[in-house]
Order: sequence, then C-alpha cells, then structure tokens
Amino acid sequence: MSPQLSPRTRIGACTVLVLTVALATAGCAAKTTATSTTTTPNPTTTTSSPNAQRAAAYVAGNLKDGDHVEGKFGADLGQTSDVALGLAATGGQPATLAKVLTYLETHGAGYVHGDPSTGEKAGAHYAGSTGKLALVAQATGKNPSSFGGFDLISELQKLMGADGRFRDDSKFGDFSNPLGQSFDILALKRGSPAGAPKASIDNLLTAQCADGGFAETFPKAGAACSSSPDATGLALQALAGTDNGCPAVKALSWLTAHQQADGSFGAKAVDPSKPATANINSTAYAALGLTAGRQSTAKVVSYLSSVQGADGGLPVNPGTSNKKSDVYATAQALDAFAGSSFLTIGPSPIAAKALACSPTPAST
Repeated sequence: MSPQLSPRTRIGACTVLVLTVALATAGCAAKTTATSTTTTPNPTTTTSSPNAQRAAAYVAGNLKDGDHVEGKFGADLGQTSDVALGLAATGGQPATLAKVLTYLETHGAGYVHGDPSTGEKAGAHYAGSTGKLALVAQATGKNPSSFGGFDLISELQKLMGADGRFRDDSKFGDFSNPLGQSFDILALKRGSPAGAPKASIDNLLTAQCADGGFAETFPKAGAACSSSPDATGLALQALAGTDNGCPAVKALSWLTAHQQADGSFGAKAVDPSKPATANINSTAYAALGLTAGRQSTAKVVSYLSSVQGADGGLPVNPGTSNKKSDVYATAQALDAFAGSSFLTIGPSPIAAKALACSPTPAST
C-alpha cells in the first residue's frame, strides 16, 4: 500500500503494516535583528511551569514500552519525534527522553528510508522525515550528521532539487509538502554551517497564500490556497530563522488574526463559512510561530491549562464530547507550555527576533 499524505501526523511514519508518510512558504527586502547564542538548555533541569511538568509526566507515563508512540499501524516515529522535542523543551524527564532518543536512533532507518516489508524500494528517502529527525538530533544535543548511523544533514541536502524543493525518493511517489519543507529548512539552519539555501526558502514561499498564511500542500493549477495554523506556525519559524522578514510578517499577521478569543486555534485549513473548532495540535504549532515572531503566547498557555485533564494530559479537540487525554496532542503542547520554538530548543538556539519588512523601492 502506498504512503498517504496526512498532515495531522506532522511528518509521521508508521513502519508496521502500512507506511504513512506525512511529509509534524517575496518582493520585499527583509530586515531582521537575528542573533545567535550558545546557551545550552539542560533537559534534566525543570524550568517550565507546574502545568508543563504535569503534561510532560503524562506523556512520559503513557508511551508504549516507555520509549515511543504507538499508532494505528504500529510505532509512529513522527509522533515520537514530537515527544522528544516536547520533553527537551520542558525538561524534567531526562530518563524518558534518553529512552525516546535511543528508540529513534535504533529505528530511524524505517522513518527516513522506508520499510522494505511494505514494498518500499531499496535506497528510498523521505525528505520531511529526514529533516524532522535531524532537527530532533540538534535540539536534544545529538549530532544530526551522525544519528542512528546516518548523516541526516548530508542526506537532506541531496534531496533538494534545482527548484529548492526537498522531495521524496520513493517507489510510492513524492508526498513532500510545506510542513516537511519547513522542517528541512529548520534542520539545515540549525545543523549545517551553510544553513538553508535561498532556493529552499523561495520554494516554501510558493505555499504562502494571498492572505499571508501557509497551505498544507503545495499549489496546484486551479486549486484554492487554504491557509492553516499548523503550516503557518511551522513556516513562520523557518522564515524567522532565515531572516525573511516580509513573508514572516505576513504569516504572523495571519496567525494573530485567526487566534480565537480564548487563545486557541482551529484545526485544518480555515473555512470562513464554518466556525473554528479548537484543536490542541493546531494551537500548539501556531504557538511555535507566535514565539518565533516574538509575540506573547500567554493566551495560548492559559487556554491549554484550562483544558488540561486531571491526569496532566490534553484531549485533541477539547470542545467535543471526547475529553480523553491524548499523548500526541499533549506532546505537541509541551513546546507551547515551555514558551519554546524549534529555533530555541537545545544547544546553540537561534534567539527570537523582531520581524520587520521594508518594501522594495519602486524603480523610477
């Protein structure tokens, strides 16, 4: 069975029975005040709020075998990667984080190269998965150029085409999308001395809609461009981290305009004809973008705290009748609870910057 596009799993892959590849966007001269520091947050140190620590404890206590997330078809390394990022952001669960990283290193081959038992060809590569796992390595103090026996940075660089798109090389086709493109840019920005090529940013920008938000799929002729909080929050981090102020300002404006009064964000692409339904995953990824844009996430944290269960976990859609806590949703909420972004978790963080945009003067 071929991989299926599933943005809800944010670059996730199921390596048992069915392989799921969810590969957890111009015209201006950008001005930013980017600075880089060498501060190294210690994942063993608890620096986040009590609610964040309750959520982290819930995640740690509900992993399959104490080291990974089990999806419908088996181990889900995409969701497990989000667990690693969340635990690294909140701190206080060093033993569990170490186990999760060991699991990712041991089983990473199936995540980035596919599982032959599903019919995948030898030498396959999944771009979004490669970038996300490289980011995990960097954010947790590991070496992305030597993680699980792979040089993830080198492999990622080879997956970029002449047009700047990071594409899958798979028997089942190319399922690359703006979420994966953003992860790839962030991975190269943080894990490679050369950073992310300009062409990769330009390609991501093809997914920026006229309203400033980003779509979860690259544009197709005749198709409408529908912005989503998830893709916009992720792309905003990539833009802010690479000094692309003008498109970043537009993305930030879209996010702030689509935040609900209670601090939440709705799931999936925004349909103006329908009321937004609060979703923890979407809210968490939007918060990452707000943080990268140096906007307050106090309302987000307040909202997350208000829907947190007695067990410390959070449900996927708090406004529905299903209030059961979910490991994946809670794991993604950890970054928001901690006030982090994928630019700042781990060693050598890239400091949040003030975004600014100066239009290119018209020719005379």
